[in-house]
Amino acid sequence: MTDDLAKAIRVDSVGQEYAIVAATPCACGGRWRVIRQALVQHAGRFGDRLEVTCAQCGATGVFLFDISAFFGAPL
Repeated sequence: MTDDLAKAIRVDSVGQEYAIVAATPCACGGRWRVIRQALVQHAGRFGDRLEVTCAQCGATGVFLFDISAFFGAPL
């Protein structure tokens, strides 16, 4: 898996990331549970890489979000 942020989902907040994960079912219909979150950088952009596992079948996956719109922005 590459952390190429050109293919990442652009979001405006961490809350939006988790809403997308919650709204995206596993292929079995189960819900994803985030097991790891990591900050990534690629080509001058920043992202959140969320590793997930399905609570129902145990499948694993990755969501990659482009957080450049708000990461490091002044409060």
